[in-house]
Amino acid sequence: MKSYRYIVMAFVTCVLAAPIAGAEPPSSQQPISQAAVTPDTTHSYYVEISIGRNVLTLYEKKSAAERTPLAEYTVGTAVRGLKTYPRGLGTVTGIYFNPWWYPTTYSRQVFRARGIELPKAVPPGDTLNYMGPFKIALSHRTSKGAIYRIHGNNNPKRVGRRVTGGCFVMDNAAGLELAHKIRVGTEVNIVP
Repeated sequence: MKSYRYIVMAFVTCVLAAPIAGAEPPSSQQPISQAAVTPDTTHSYYVEISIGRNVLTLYEKKSAAERTPLAEYTVGTAVRGLKTYPRGLGTVTGIYFNPWWYPTTYSRQVFRARGIELPKAVPPGDTLNYMGPFKIALSHRTSKGAIYRIHGNNNPKRVGRRVTGGCFVMDNAAGLELAHKIRVGTEVNIVP
């Protein structure tokens, strides 16, 4: 029963965490400009995430067919047995630092059942903010429109394990490094 709750919590926090309709995110959560993300625009990057290996690899693109691996990061990935999770080629659609988390009504109900009362908006740095200090929004979506992200975490033990509802959790320092290097439009390929 305990592992089932953990799976539900991971699913709720990653896949179903969407902004409140009509809510404007604080300025610290606005997408940062291209120049702020990648001062050196001479480099082009490509990201590949292996769900089965729990690894995110950053490549520098030399040409359409030539890629050189630059860094490999351990990530937390989709829990085994999950029917819907991101796969295939997509892109980075936004990069945010110190993000707020806007739990859905469903997320708040699940947390309430565990004795945790979540606010409608969880501020950056709060121990209940599952986004950590950054989030990288991806174009990958479920059939119901839920989006997936690469984001930080508030529990380092989740990194390197199959624990999420589809998002990819990283070590906060490594993820900040990645978020400052890539830019909106970077291709992200998610493989089994």
